Amino acid sequence: GCRVPTNPEIAREMFPQQQYPAGAYGQSRALVGPAKVAFLRKVYGLFTTSIVAAAVGAVFALHAGSGASEVTIDLGNGAFMAASAVRHKPGVNLVALHGAAFISGVYIAPAIFAATLMAATGHTLSPAPVRDAFVLAVGGFSGLSAYALVSRKDFSFLGGFVTMGFFVVFAGLILGMFVQSSAFHLAVASAGVLLFGAWVLYDTSKNLREGD
Repeated sequence: GCRVPTNPEIAREMFPQQQYPAGAYGQSRALVGPAKVAFLRKVYGLFTTSIVAAAVGAVFALHAGSGASEVTIDLGNGAFMAASAVRHKPGVNLVALHGAAFISGVYIAPAIFAATLMAATGHTLSPAPVRDAFVLAVGGFSGLSAYALVSRKDFSFLGGFVTMGFFVVFAGLILGMFVQSSAFHLAVASAGVLLFGAWVLYDTSKNLREGD
């Protein structure tokens, strides 16, 4: 009985003919990588379809009037709690996910209407702020997620930055209620964009490297 070395690299050098299972000495990147990437693609695919459902909900509310949004305030929390409760039930979880996303779209419809109204009266920097925000958010999220998935770089060093940045942006949002300054609001919004861009890289990289 020879002692089996515990270091995976030494073991492979000493016994190159030996076939090691995926679970031996930890899972290899070559074996785990494709499965993780496929899983994350599925997750981001569901995220994309949820955004579409939310957009449909927002359009529905804009045409239905304020009554739809008032009803949604009462249903919103219940919808997300229900979606969380059935998340392990195949088929039902997808319906619950997209239903909750639809309701969230109805909920934010008044904010979309207000932004569109302000743009029509010339009170925004962009003539179409809702469209521009949507395009920038989707483009930024898709680009950063694709970069993290393709490069598979380790962005775990961003963990401290995104945690601290969240509280800074949150404090800026509260302070913005009392500071009537377009420049300040633009600075907070810009910091939020950078923060959540870093968060996408960090979270995608973390999910690629964590075990199931």
